[in-house]
Amino acid sequence: MNHQAGWKTRPPFRNLASTSYPVALNVVRAGVENVLQRPPQNAMRAHDSPLARFLEPFVSGLWILFVLVSLLAGAIWTFGIGEGSLERLVTNPGLRATLVWLLAQVDFAWITLAAANVYLSLATCFGIATARRWALIILSAVMVAAWLSVFTGFPLGRIRYGTALGPKLGSVPVGLPLFWFSVIVSAREAVLRVRSRCGQRPLAASVGLIAMLTDLNLEPLAVKYRGFWFWTAPTPDLPPGFDFPFTGSLAWGVLAAVLTLGLRELEVADSAQKSPWPPIITLAIFEVVFLASHVTHRLSY
Repeated sequence: MNHQAGWKTRPPFRNLASTSYPVALNVVRAGVENVLQRPPQNAMRAHDSPLARFLEPFVSGLWILFVLVSLLAGAIWTFGIGEGSLERLVTNPGLRATLVWLLAQVDFAWITLAAANVYLSLATCFGIATARRWALIILSAVMVAAWLSVFTGFPLGRIRYGTALGPKLGSVPVGLPLFWFSVIVSAREAVLRVRSRCGQRPLAASVGLIAMLTDLNLEPLAVKYRGFWFWTAPTPDLPPGFDFPFTGSLAWGVLAAVLTLGLRELEVADSAQKSPWPPIITLAIFEVVFLASHVTHRLSY
């Protein structure tokens, strides 16, 4: 009797299971959901790091400066402001000489600020190691392509560079690789902004197309109005050429596509992470200034 009474007061095993299993399942479910909602350590965004917080004021200041210089460069390119314009508008010789010198530095300053902002944006979003590696890959490849073209005529033709793009390393101005670093990285981020899950090969092809179109947009202005570069004639007795070959634009597109294949993050990026806006806006500013310059120059003739 005592055993039966004890058994009656003790909850049966099946009742214990029916009450404890759902509780255990709820605890497990809650834990799984908590893990899924928490980003893994290696997928945390780079802007949560101390480096990103340290770079933030520099990024903001450089971006504002780039926008201001872009407005100045846009006015110069669009309205054809040059030494001749200053001679008509400024009568003081000393002031005019100073303004002429400053005017000659605008293009290089504009391109340098663009590259700096793109680099800092990469460092903030993907880490300093990725930004450094991408910059080294692109800058080195562009310098080699330009040097080969100067000495052999391949792949850009028998090109010669002026002084408008800053100091030179050998025969190639520093501003040239800085410009293409900005364009290639910005084009990559623009494509990924539209198609975040784009494969590496379609991404490379898209970046190559954007780079080729950008060069086609730039070439007539760079040669005829800005004096960035020109092409030597096959024989010394002929004058230099100022009509750009299409093969040069094609070469930049192919080079950009090949380089993009090597631009990979060191860590797997968070799928929810979007491409940063500053490189995309930088590319848009370049294209708008070039197109506006084409329109105004056509209207003036």
